[in-house]
Parts: sequence; structure tokens; C-alpha cells
Amino acid sequence: MAAMKNDSVESALKKVSKYLAKKDIATPFFIVVDDSTEYSDIITGLDYFTQIRASHYCASDDACPDIDAICRTLSTVTDNRLLLGFGESVAFSGNKNAVGRLKDLNIHSKIVVVCRGIRTVVNRLCEEDKKFDNRHVCFLKIGIPYEIVGIPPSPFFSAINGFKKLLFHLENGASGKLFVNTALHLRNIRKIRTAYDAILEVNPSFSVAQDCLPDELWAEFHADGNLEGFDLFHWRSFLKLKLESSNDIYLKYIADTSLNYNIYKVRIYNAVLEYNIGDKHFKELYNARKALLKNVKETDVAEYISETRVKDAERIYYLTDNTAAERQAIIESLNGMLTIPMALKDIYPLLYEYLQDFSFTGNKGKLLTDYFAGYKRLKLTNRLTPEFYEHILNLAVDGSRPYNSLKTRGEILDSLDKENATLYWIDALGAEYLGFIQSRANFLGLKITVHVVRANLPTITSMNSDFYEAWIGDKAKTQVLDKIKHEGEQDFNYQTIKTPVHLAEELNIIDRALEWAKIKLTGKNTEKVIIVSDHGASRLAVINEQECKWEMASKGKHSGRCCPCAEADVKSEYATQDNGYWVLANYDRFKGGRKASVEVHGGATLEEVVIPIIEITLFDSKIEVTNTTPLTTASFKKNAEIVLFSKNALKSVFVRVNGKQYSSEAVGNNKHKIGFPDIKRAGKYTADVFEGDNLIGQVAFEVQSESGKTKDSDWF
Repeated sequence: MAAMKNDSVESALKKVSKYLAKKDIATPFFIVVDDSTEYSDIITGLDYFTQIRASHYCASDDACPDIDAICRTLSTVTDNRLLLGFGESVAFSGNKNAVGRLKDLNIHSKIVVVCRGIRTVVNRLCEEDKKFDNRHVCFLKIGIPYEIVGIPPSPFFSAINGFKKLLFHLENGASGKLFVNTALHLRNIRKIRTAYDAILEVNPSFSVAQDCLPDELWAEFHADGNLEGFDLFHWRSFLKLKLESSNDIYLKYIADTSLNYNIYKVRIYNAVLEYNIGDKHFKELYNARKALLKNVKETDVAEYISETRVKDAERIYYLTDNTAAERQAIIESLNGMLTIPMALKDIYPLLYEYLQDFSFTGNKGKLLTDYFAGYKRLKLTNRLTPEFYEHILNLAVDGSRPYNSLKTRGEILDSLDKENATLYWIDALGAEYLGFIQSRANFLGLKITVHVVRANLPTITSMNSDFYEAWIGDKAKTQVLDKIKHEGEQDFNYQTIKTPVHLAEELNIIDRALEWAKIKLTGKNTEKVIIVSDHGASRLAVINEQECKWEMASKGKHSGRCCPCAEADVKSEYATQDNGYWVLANYDRFKGGRKASVEVHGGATLEEVVIPIIEITLFDSKIEVTNTTPLTTASFKKNAEIVLFSKNALKSVFVRVNGKQYSSEAVGNNKHKIGFPDIKRAGKYTADVFEGDNLIGQVAFEVQSESGKTKDSDWF
């Protein structure tokens, strides 16, 4: 049989009219239609028919129609009927025999079957049954009537629930792409098995690979596509990076190299380990990572800290000061280092500030400056060199103890103007912290005047606390610093961890004390804060772990740094007698004294005896210092020099370059000239500018010479 030609809607309706007029036809008439517009026009053109819907014969919400029941109804009705949904139900169920059964059904009235989705099946029947011709069937133009997509049940998807409702929608002429949630094994539908497939349905150009997220997160994204306002570790932030990339070099790198969300969460921490410190992008990556992880939790970074150990001597360059655990790891990484990298300034600024030298004045000024500069570096790197130990022994003998040239705490306190002043006692604050305090005071906008004094021997609190009781007026104290040095915590115990990890907390305590002072001053609660200490403490005496060879009648007290005097005692050449005690000025301890756990005091080393009294006020105005000679020249005959200018009149101005101090000469008009007789090497330099005890600014200058330009050392 030749293929039947396609009819128009008008011709199809005319054929229906002819079918109705024929008295000799007792079987249904089939209209095969695909196009949704034509389907709607056919239904409208046959609106005088009473409709029978196949969906009405579904036994449940998710069941196919009962074909037997449909046939029984059609064979018994006595008025003309229009059957809808039959073709669709056959197409999905695969029950092709139902079409042949309906074709041959004996009926008492006229039945028109509007079919969608079974063009091939009807065509085959036409070929097999020559009587099934254009008097019984007509075909409209070929098309794709609909696309059904099956999806799994999920609260995140909008879909037709159950086959009955799907069929009902199709009977109403629904076309295009329809999503259905059904447990039936339907034919001629495409199934979406994952949320990711559903996303591709909505956005075929979606570019992120399926493996990037688990399906439950894809489902959430399908339901809510918002990617704004989430924290760095949220999966939506990861997806946003995958979709949009980032201008942040570190974020872009981890997004590009993370195959999935779980890998991304790890690589946020450790991707920087893949770069060598010599790589041209390393510093930019490091800084970006540090900023990203500014508020990270201690527990979250613990694994990364452990992984940095693979970098051995370069480990410090991969750590930041964002967490207490990392700050301690930085200190651990400095263990045994002979030189401390300048990169510490960016890695851990507070620790870098601790290492800043304080310029002591007086006849022992240079000795004290050099001593505490060396002491701090040895404390931080956990070393006691033979040279420094020999220096200690030389200073420890009678007649050589430099602290004897200093005034006592009482002498200085008595001479100060105490009107409207608050006394703040910081227990165990030694002179080693003066460079740090000087730097932090500048940051906080505080003006300081430092008086370097000596504590009473032995350097224990009971011998050095009378100043606090005698103070009349506002006063406060903190003993947290001393408590750490005495007791610490388990991690701070020298018998457990040899590195001075407690130093990180020491700096935090002092920083908070200075902030407290600023709050008092800015709140107009006082005009001046006077910080006073009872004694300092020694870490190197703990590291030394050496007992004194002389036997004393009494056991050592305060970790063996002193012991009560007795007539039978044999005096050590390194001990001094004061207030009924023998007090050691070297790093030994008297027998019987327990080992100190963190730091020790009671003895007469400079770090135990030399303490500060610091007068703190607010700066009246912000001092700004500029360098009027940013470029200077030097040769063997000519010294490099710069000229500083300030709007404020300044006194006692000096600068410090690479740890060395240079004095100035006032040249009028608020200008000060500084010469550098020992700077002959061309290059760029930075100078810290001081007025008295106050760090007031920083200036840069460049030295040029005929020998060409070289770079400063990377170490200090």
C-alpha cells in the first residue's frame, strides 16, 4: 500500500465528517497528529464530541490506563465520543497490540481517536490491513509532539508527579519538554538519574564537570542557584570559582587545580606547598593565601602545619601568624638557625618587632644594646653559643656586673611626676622587650619615655613588689606574663618541647597591656600610664641545664638561681650576696633547685635584673617625617647622607639601618642631617627614625656609587 499523504487540519475534520455520515462503518476513526498547534485545532474542531480521557482509567496516580476498561466503555456507549490520551499511553507502555484491538473494536456509535506518539504503529497497521485506509485513519504532518524526561523523586525538582497527571497534561495538548516523577518503566522517554543531569537540562552550556560536587549538592544548586555571600570553604564558593574564576592568584590556582570540592577544601591550605620559595609567583601566592585564611580555625590548619615539615629549613616561608598554632610552628622552625630571615617581617610581624634592637644609653649603653640583641636572637633560635656563654661568665664575676651602674627602680619612681598617673605593674617584664614595646607604641600612637633600672636581688617578686604597695593613686597589675614563665602550659614546658614557643603568647600579653594603656589614656581616665616591672627572666639559664659545682648549706631556691646564705658556704665566683641570699649571675643553678619549666628568675643575669620603667602618654599630634634626599651618593672619600624634615620640632633624632644606629645633626628649619660613614655599597635602604625612645617613622633612600648597584643582605 502506498504511503498515505499528510492531511491538513481542515481535511482531517472533513474526513471526520464523512466518517460520521457513513452508516456502514462500525469501527473507530484514527487521527494521527504530532504538532501541538494542529492537535489543539483538532480538539477545538471536534468540541461537539463528548470526550473520553484515557487518564480517567488509570487505577492509581502512577499507573497506566486499563485498556480493557476503555474498550468496554467504547463498545457500549451510544453517542459519539472523542478518545484522548490513548496514543500516548500506548507509546509509553509499549502495548502496541492495544492499537490493533481498538482498530477492530465493534462499536455502536462513532468514536474518533486522536493519537499522538504512535505514528509508526498506525502506519504499520495500514500496511498490514488494506481495509484500514483513509476512511478509518488520517495523518497530519510529521513532528515531535513532546519530550518526556523522567527524574528521580526529590524536593529540589519541579516535576509532574505520577503517570496519570502526565497523561492528563498530554490530553490537554501539553508539548515540549515535560518532567515526570514515576516509578513505571516507561518507553520512549529520556531519564535523568542525577541532579547534575537536571542542571544540564536547564542550562546545556553549564561548564563545570559533574565530579566537582556530589549529587546531593548539585540537587541543592538546582533548587537554588545563588552563589553570592558564602564563606571561602562553602561548596557554593567553590562552584562560583569554577564558573567565574577569580582575580586572586591563589584562589584561581586552587580552583583550576581542584578536581572536586573535597580536594578544594584541602588545597586551600596546602596548594602553596607546590611552589618553591624562589618562584617568581611565590610571594604573591603566599600573601594571597595568608589574607584568605586570616580567620581560619586552629583545628582546621593543624594538618597543614604538619605538612610544612617537608620543607625542612625553608618551612618558615610556608607558615603565617594567622593562628597560635602557626605562630608556635614559626618559632619551632627557627630552632638552631644561625641567621633569621628578613622574610620574618611579613611572616610574623610581631616576632620581627620583638627582634628590633633597643638603643640603651649611658656608659653601659652599647654593652646593654649588644647584649639584649644577642640574647633575644639566641632565645628565639634556642641556642646558647660558646661565645655568648663566655660573655656571660665575664659579666658575672665581681666587679664586672654592668647592672650595678644602673639606678634602682625606687630611685627613678621617686623622681617621676605622678600626678594623674596610673601605675601598671607587669610582672616579669624584662628589658628584652623594649624594642618590641617601642615598635608597638609607635603603631598604637603612644609616646614613651623609657628609664632602664635594676631590680633588687634576688630577682624574685617578694623582694621587688614594695613599689606597688607604696603607690598612692590609680594602679593595676597583671601577672600573666610571669605565670607563663613559671608554669606555662604543657606545650610550653622545656622538658616537653625544647623550642621557646611560649614567646608567641608573651608578645600577645605585652601587646594587650599596651592596648590597655591606650584605652586608659584615650578615655581620659588618666594622663599618664607608668609601666613598672618587678624583675625579668632568663630563658638561656633554662637551656644551659647546668648545676653549680659548689655545695651550699641550703638548697637552691627559685629553680636554683639563688639560695639562702650560710656561714659554711663556699662562695662561687659567679655569685653575689644580697638580702641574705647567694645570687648567681651566670647560667648555673644551685643544687637542690628544681629545673625550670619555661624561664627562670631569681638570679643576677642582665635579663633577670635589668628592667624598664616606661612612661606612656598620647602623642599630641601625628608626627610625619620625610626624607628630602631620597637619592644619595657614596664613595671611599664621601659618606652617604640624608636630610630629614618634620613639621614638628624634634629633639634627639637618630635613625637605625640594618640594626646599626646613626645620630643626627640639626641643620635648622626642622631639618636633621644623618651621615652613614660605613654604608658604601650601592642599593636601596630603609631607616627607622627615632626621637628619643620613640619610633616615629620610617624613610627610604637609595645609595649610588661608581661600583654599581647591589642588593642588601637578606638576613639580619
